[in-house]
Amino acid sequence: MVEKDVVCGMQVDPAKAAGTSEYQGKNYYFCSQSCKQKFDQSPQQYASA
Repeated sequence: MVEKDVVCGMQVDPAKAAGTSEYQGKNYYFCSQSCKQKFDQSPQQYASA
């Protein structure tokens, strides 16, 4: 099952994700460290996307 990188919209395989963050009890997966850093700086901006 793939997850959507909420920062850039790419489809990400959780097993191969470049980064993971947890926010409000949900795991988010990222295609790159730069997307993870953007999310971590402002998670509320992306979590509702």
